[in-house]
Amino acid sequence: MTDLTRRQFLKLAGSAMGAAAVLPFADVAHVLAREAEPEVLPAPPASLGRIATWGIEIHSKPSLDSRLIRVTLQDEILPLHGQLVGQAVTPQNPIWYRTDGGLVHSSWVQPVENILNTALTGMVAKFWGELTVPFSDSRLVPDPRVAVYFRLYYSSVYRVVATVLGKDDQWWYRLQDGITWGPGPYVPAAHIRRIDPMELAPISPFVSNKRIEVDLSNQIIVAYEDNRPVMASRVASGFGANRTPPGRHVVLTKSPASRMTGGVGADFYDLPGVPFPTYFTPSMAGIHGTYWHNDYGRPRSHGCLNVPSPVARWFWRWTTPVAPYDAALYTTPRNTAATVINVA
Repeated sequence: MTDLTRRQFLKLAGSAMGAAAVLPFADVAHVLAREAEPEVLPAPPASLGRIATWGIEIHSKPSLDSRLIRVTLQDEILPLHGQLVGQAVTPQNPIWYRTDGGLVHSSWVQPVENILNTALTGMVAKFWGELTVPFSDSRLVPDPRVAVYFRLYYSSVYRVVATVLGKDDQWWYRLQDGITWGPGPYVPAAHIRRIDPMELAPISPFVSNKRIEVDLSNQIIVAYEDNRPVMASRVASGFGANRTPPGRHVVLTKSPASRMTGGVGADFYDLPGVPFPTYFTPSMAGIHGTYWHNDYGRPRSHGCLNVPSPVARWFWRWTTPVAPYDAALYTTPRNTAATVINVA
């Protein structure tokens, strides 16, 4: 089903990242993780990395058996100086990042940048925006002294519904879809970049024969146009009882952003601003971007197909039907052809 050569896979994955990426990074760790041959790889996918779990170890060499330098904290920001092949801490991923003082395994390091934006003030219509800093603390009023409502992360997406001058004499954006149904919390406007409608324009809109093949055994997703592969990426599919449903599916709904919640107890999750979900089952299994891990190539989700955020945007733009820019949630109209997604 996904019988691609290594060269084809890397070429397709690289071209997809280039076509989809708007933020200045292309997360290639998921592409190279099981294909890497050289001991030293090209530059890392971003200049910074955010620790996306409670804490991971920095070692003197790319191995857990090497000398421990220190343990990082969640949301700590590390400079990324390089990447190389080492011990596969997770079975499919031998990629380590070089940072100050040592090396850290890539699976729990979100590649990020720290980009500040000019606030859009005055009569600005509602628009979709994405976070361009490692993280930003939202608040229920535009005042940095009040309690944090939710910490938001790089590449997450929200609808901006208002621009206001805050208590700190700085501009703040008020967010809605992706975090609340109605007008919700505020974040500093400098942390959000407006997504222009042209950036969400459909890809290959005149190609009628499109389909997606998902290979759960190899954790690969491939997009085809007229039986020609045009994009490929590694995924992190559903795990255990949450296995991604196999079978023939079609695109049911699409959204630029979603707040995803579920699980119970230690398995509970609440993820605002999940970027560009394309849902294909009534239970809302979908293809979507991911900011809470960097661990593609093995089952680990609650049923969805996790991909890097630029790849999720590519699928959102490429699949049919085309979703209008203003739609918070677009459902495929009755008797309308939609892209087929085969999961096996």
